[in-house]
Amino acid sequence: MNHSLSRFLIPLLLTPALASAAPAQERPELAGNWLVRVAGPQPLTTVLSLDERGGVLTPRAFSWQQTVVPTSATRTDSGLVVALTARGVESALDVAVRGDSLRGSWRAAGQAPRSVSGMRLPRETLAPLTGTAVFDSVVGVLQRHFFDPGYNGADWARLVAEARTRVAAAGSDGEAYAVISGLLRALGTSHLGFTPVVRLAAPPSANTAAPPAPAAPAPSVSWQVLSPSMGYLRIASFSPSGAALMPEVMRMDSAFAAMAGLPAIVIDLRENEGGSVDLAYRLGQHLSARPVPAGYFVVRRGFDSRGMPFAAALDPATIPPLPSDGSVSGAMLTGAVDAAGGAAMLYIGGGIARPYTGRIAILTDQNTGSAAEAVAAILKESRGAVTIGERTAGAMLSAVDVMVAPGWRLRYPAMDFRTAAGVRVEGNGVAADVPVPPADRAALLRAAAEALRVPAP
Repeated sequence: MNHSLSRFLIPLLLTPALASAAPAQERPELAGNWLVRVAGPQPLTTVLSLDERGGVLTPRAFSWQQTVVPTSATRTDSGLVVALTARGVESALDVAVRGDSLRGSWRAAGQAPRSVSGMRLPRETLAPLTGTAVFDSVVGVLQRHFFDPGYNGADWARLVAEARTRVAAAGSDGEAYAVISGLLRALGTSHLGFTPVVRLAAPPSANTAAPPAPAAPAPSVSWQVLSPSMGYLRIASFSPSGAALMPEVMRMDSAFAAMAGLPAIVIDLRENEGGSVDLAYRLGQHLSARPVPAGYFVVRRGFDSRGMPFAAALDPATIPPLPSDGSVSGAMLTGAVDAAGGAAMLYIGGGIARPYTGRIAILTDQNTGSAAEAVAAILKESRGAVTIGERTAGAMLSAVDVMVAPGWRLRYPAMDFRTAAGVRVEGNGVAADVPVPPADRAALLRAAAEALRVPAP
């Protein structure tokens, strides 16, 4: 064969063979822990753990009290589809995976699609849950500080022994996480969860412009004079603290100044999931001329030192008081109760020259929780308030957050709470005196007007 011709023909003849021998595009590696961010008006961030064995994907979400619950995962040519429920809504995550990043869409029933982005977390971001080191740290904190020495009636020793065996045999973080979360759920209390805290260094940006300022949060306190007979006070959250507290206190003061002469006020606590005692102190000052007992807190020490299995055994008359002037902030509350011997009575009221003396109704729903439902229970006892709507969440314990390992946070209930009359809100909630569908604002206000004996607005 002519040499110059062979240089042309040999590569040409080999091309089909080389093409057929070329490997197909490799499917992406999916196993690992993924930080997933869902955009939208209510952004959602979770850590999705994926295990793959024998071609079967098992998804698990590291989320607070099962906010996100995956049910299945299926590989696609470019990534995967995960079926799940998020905040109680059936949803689907459809993403393409390239290396250690993912992008795609989030679809939920009755909602427009939302964009999704995420990344595979570096191994060092979260301490491994396999083995028993993190498990033992979680159990150690609960054995020392969980408020209830009887662990809410659970067979704690047996549950721990069984869970420890399963964690020791776990083959992945996701598998171990499911065991730890199951152990916590077996205690059957609110304010108890085990979640990742992901801290990642921000990548360098070529954009030197200053980032846009974050939008100011909506105020927690707002009000409206509905009629010459009735005012409306909305408290969306009791969470404001620190620098954010004073503006809310000023708004509350302005609200009561504007409604001082009205015969009745409706306090709307629907969708208020609680927070701290700080803003609640101020509300109490506006509603009582003198300090009155509101409720008592008990920490583990209070039970152990008295040899009591539960707070109902306490005689409220023997419980030392906490200051009613707000000097014990929410951040200081657990320490103050512990320093008082493990049990202390919270007082509210006093400190306002002319507190409001009219009649009160409180709007509640199933999402009125924690400090918000404690306020509803306290005002029913101390001010004869009428509750309208539906029973509250029944999630009233005081919680503490502690890091138990690099990247892992345990939130646990450190204090039990009962009203001054001994009523326990946790697990029971506050019943509505007048049941009304909580989404029907007009019906709620009509019911409130009738209960308060004033004309409907």
